[in-house]
Amino acid sequence: MSRTVFWFIGGLLCAIGVFSLMFSFGGEYGDFAMAHGGYGGDAMGDVKTTGFFPVAVLCIGLGAPILIALNATAWRKTGGY
Repeated sequence: MSRTVFWFIGGLLCAIGVFSLMFSFGGEYGDFAMAHGGYGGDAMGDVKTTGFFPVAVLCIGLGAPILIALNATAWRKTGGY
């Protein structure tokens, strides 16, 4: 396989993982700011991970090493710059 395919796969995995992090934390009743902000409460004690959290960790855990390994030797193609 070409290195370009690995760049694409690693980038896609990292992008999916970072995007999944937005939905990885929540609670049983929805948005924390709306639920607790009305009466001045702090919702940090109610934060729990959702089903997206393992997906985010897995995608970042697989994508980041691919990109790191590809980037570790990329300087050789620039003549050592």
